[in-house]
Amino acid sequence: MKQLIFFVIATFIASLPLQSSAQINNYYPGTWQDNAHTETLTGPIAQQPYYITSYKIARDFNITNRDKAEAFTHYKTIYKKIHINTAAAADSLTQLALTLENGEMLRGFRIRAIFPDGKAANLTDQTRSLKLNDNRVAVVVNNIQVQAGCELEYEMSLKIQFDYAGADYLQSGIATGQTHFILAAPRNLQFRFHSANGVPAVKDSTSGNSHFHQVALQHIAPLKSNELYYYLPQLQRIDFALNNAIEGKDTTRITWQQFGEDAYIPYVSVNKTEQKQLEKELDRWPFLRQRRPTSQLIYLVEQYIKSNYSLRPASDFFEAPDLGSIIRNKQTDKVGMVKLMMATFYTLNVPVQLLFTASRDTIPLQQDLVNRAAANNILLYFPTEQQALAPTEMDTRYPCYPPLWSNTLALRCRDTLVGTQSRVLTDFITTPQPLYTLSSSTLEASVSNLSALPSWKITQSFGGYAGSNVKNAFSQANTTELRNTIFNAILPFMPGNRKPLAVEAQNEKFTPLPLDKPVVITSTLETPGLVVQDGGNYIIGIGQILTGNQSYNYSIPEGNRPIQLAFPYYQEKRVHIELPDGYTLADKAAFTADITNKNLMGFKMRCEEENGRLNIFTIEWYSQNEFNGDSKKTFEAVMHRLKQLQQQPLILKKK
Repeated sequence: MKQLIFFVIATFIASLPLQSSAQINNYYPGTWQDNAHTETLTGPIAQQPYYITSYKIARDFNITNRDKAEAFTHYKTIYKKIHINTAAAADSLTQLALTLENGEMLRGFRIRAIFPDGKAANLTDQTRSLKLNDNRVAVVVNNIQVQAGCELEYEMSLKIQFDYAGADYLQSGIATGQTHFILAAPRNLQFRFHSANGVPAVKDSTSGNSHFHQVALQHIAPLKSNELYYYLPQLQRIDFALNNAIEGKDTTRITWQQFGEDAYIPYVSVNKTEQKQLEKELDRWPFLRQRRPTSQLIYLVEQYIKSNYSLRPASDFFEAPDLGSIIRNKQTDKVGMVKLMMATFYTLNVPVQLLFTASRDTIPLQQDLVNRAAANNILLYFPTEQQALAPTEMDTRYPCYPPLWSNTLALRCRDTLVGTQSRVLTDFITTPQPLYTLSSSTLEASVSNLSALPSWKITQSFGGYAGSNVKNAFSQANTTELRNTIFNAILPFMPGNRKPLAVEAQNEKFTPLPLDKPVVITSTLETPGLVVQDGGNYIIGIGQILTGNQSYNYSIPEGNRPIQLAFPYYQEKRVHIELPDGYTLADKAAFTADITNKNLMGFKMRCEEENGRLNIFTIEWYSQNEFNGDSKKTFEAVMHRLKQLQQQPLILKKK
């Protein structure tokens, strides 16, 4: 039911007037009928608390000259009819909120409730358009009163600025009886389409001076969210993008090459005065006084700039900052930050290129569809190292950058000399990611004298992405209470089962030390309740130190849906227990495992007794950030084994 209930969390600045205008019948005649009636579906969908009987999307690029002059590109209309099937669902639906994205302007909205007896109640007067404090707009309908068997029917019309490309989701977390998509455009605008996740190909037709592109779906099952994949890319959708624009005898082709030239040049254009000012600045950087390996130099440059230059919104600057003002004021906007880093690496003779990419939890880039808005994440790529950094993300360091930008398609831009002229070259590559061995986490723990109060000596280390996350947390922890909160999240055993006697952290913030130098946490923990003597045996609750405290109750994605991790990683744990005289491990098989899938992933565990000490070793690794096919079964087996191990007591018995 929560999919239908939206609450406006952001504080609104002002209530905007709302207009009502009917548009959907321009595309789907007879949809919003004067003689209203409810529609009841049959089959499994009818067993849901609520379902969508009809969902229709229309995009129309036939717009008025006045709207063209104001940089609008097209109109978008959304129609939805929701059937309320149970009393509980009706009781839960008291408010509906629809948030507009930046670049969308409300053109019209209407909504009504249709009752089982065919009577309709107009709810448009209960609707307000609220401006949120992030400058977006939400359309909110309050005081909704419906009952089982009712339907909510609404229609929203928007003006869209700038965009000639985008995507429309035809599926959601709610079952849908029928979904329709249509894009209408004048004949001089030619579009390309991509049908994703089982959507049929777009059907084309013409009428008068317009092209029409349509898709229809029936009985669309809901897609449940899953912790193991990013939700939006898995939904059925239609991607579209303008390909050609014809004006008389001239044809303008929309290409990624043109986008690359437009986007790349502002980041690399440096005049002679700026270059001299930069060279003077670099003379003052102490770490440049000696030669260093390229990888280390890249890290130090990024670390120095992000530690000494602040990033502020572009709106704070009257004009786009040049390198001179950036260097003087030690602050800039995102464009200036990219320009500063690019110019620095050029000056230091470090080959560098620009990547424009999307995020793995949204719509990916496609080579044959030019969606400029999707290419909104910028990376600096170093071809000699085959790694990248994110210049405007202040909480990441080379070679790590936001993990959702990794292993996805990106447009690469670089320059070359053709004769005496510089040209921009573009192509597509997959964004790199560091080896899984960089993002390593290790734990070594030892305990002695089980007959007394058990005290564990523990050393933990975190490198790569794991280390970056820890460093970011500590960087924001400016009080003892916040630091203790971080330690509580990092230390093994549940907080109620342990008593920290001493905790220390080393290399806990970003410094000139690169990310292969890990954060190190050392601690001494008492765990009085986790060692029990029973009938001459020692029973030790060791599962949490071997597996951590997280839940392993994952649902493996069905069919060809992938398992997606934030980043590849590696974990190693070594636990040492001093055995009481005359005792041995009761069940060695309980602490033995070998589950692997080639070099993709695996979990191995072994134990041994040596010189009166029990040693348990575990290794867990995931060499990629996405898995499909038989590797999903391996992942499931690993999760099952870790879940067992987490609950598995270690029993020592007399020999």
